[in-house]
Amino acid sequence: MLHRFSAKDILKAALKIQMAENKYFSIREASPAESRKIMLTITGITAIGLLSVYTNPTVYFFYLFNIPTVNGCPLLTFTGIPCPFCGMGRVFSCITDFYIAKSFYYNPLGLFFYVVTGAFLGYILILAVRKKKIVFKPAGYKLVWIPVGFIILMWVLNILYGHHH
Repeated sequence: MLHRFSAKDILKAALKIQMAENKYFSIREASPAESRKIMLTITGITAIGLLSVYTNPTVYFFYLFNIPTVNGCPLLTFTGIPCPFCGMGRVFSCITDFYIAKSFYYNPLGLFFYVVTGAFLGYILILAVRKKKIVFKPAGYKLVWIPVGFIILMWVLNILYGHHH
């Protein structure tokens, strides 16, 4: 028997699961001012990210000072070593053009980065709209090593398999 769930049912289930206390974080009520601050912060992060993906401002900085650059990455320009995010603009372009397989060519973990980051920021935004916030407990601060480890893995794979020219 196939069960059909609406997006509202899935969201309710996800929020109920996360409302349970755990040793890393809890979800608490947020004041209207806190919710507004969270929503503006997420909107700002998204706007800056999209602006930098579409305009690549560092390229213009290098052109201003007549510094030859391949893609605008300062690390790649000055050392020849790509940063973990080299190729992410082209990955985003591939994703929006539905060239998913080609996105792995420019940055092997770029697609995964965008999906996870979008889901995480989207979840925090949904919580903020519902006047809730995530409060980390002391043990929860150890969770910062998950994205740090992912970025290191992303960097290694990008050095080995990414294409930056």
